[in-house]
Amino acid sequence: MKALFALILAAGSLTAAGAIALRLWIDLGDVEISRNGWLALTAGGLLTLALGGGLMALVFLSSRRGHDEAHHDQGAFRVPPPCAPARPPRRRESGDSET
Repeated sequence: MKALFALILAAGSLTAAGAIALRLWIDLGDVEISRNGWLALTAGGLLTLALGGGLMALVFLSSRRGHDEAHHDQGAFRVPPPCAPARPPRRRESGDSET
């Protein structure tokens, strides 16, 4: 039931965002982008893809060389021991000072 609700919510959000984007696109009318604008748009897109690809390559390289296993062997994913029961708060005496 939760999965269905999440799916409906995601689809509704995506549909709303698409409708807003389409309305804004239509309202813009005839807008031209200069040569420098196209150059900046292209460079930004390519650099973003290169950065994402490079970071993913580093993740796979690190995993294949076993660097991740050394971290996992240190027990970083151990289940912590249960906490001790909480003690009731100490009553203040009339002579105690607040710090």
